[in-house]
Amino acid sequence: MNLQLPQIEGRALLIADLVGTAALLLVSVALAFSSSDAVVIAGLIVAATLFVGGSVAWTIGFVRAAGRSRYEELDLAGLFYLTGSAPAQARRWFMGCWYAQIAIAVAAIAVSRPPFGVMAPVWGIGLVTWWASRHGTFASRQSGSGG
Repeated sequence: MNLQLPQIEGRALLIADLVGTAALLLVSVALAFSSSDAVVIAGLIVAATLFVGGSVAWTIGFVRAAGRSRYEELDLAGLFYLTGSAPAQARRWFMGCWYAQIAIAVAAIAVSRPPFGVMAPVWGIGLVTWWASRHGTFASRQSGSGG
């Protein structure tokens, strides 16, 4: 299994996704073993940052996708899951981060209180949407079918 990051356009978004996933994992593990005020505050800060950042990224991606939809046939599977719109390596990495965020959040809910991590996976879907809207490959619209 190749764990080397792919050399893709928009690699900075993938790196941001990995950093967010790692931060969520670290704070979730810390919350599982400690309920000190400092750890709880760190958990809240990480989860809120990932939630707000993911919401902003999703909005950027969705607005950009709306603009592209005038000339290209964007579909939801390609935009939100990179199905058919991204190289296989890029899709594996982005989807892997998002699924890891979901798994970490579910595990954190089961073992720690308060369960701030439930907000964090918005980070992954937001960055996926942003990446797809900027770098995804979609078919061109046939002439006369654009808005």
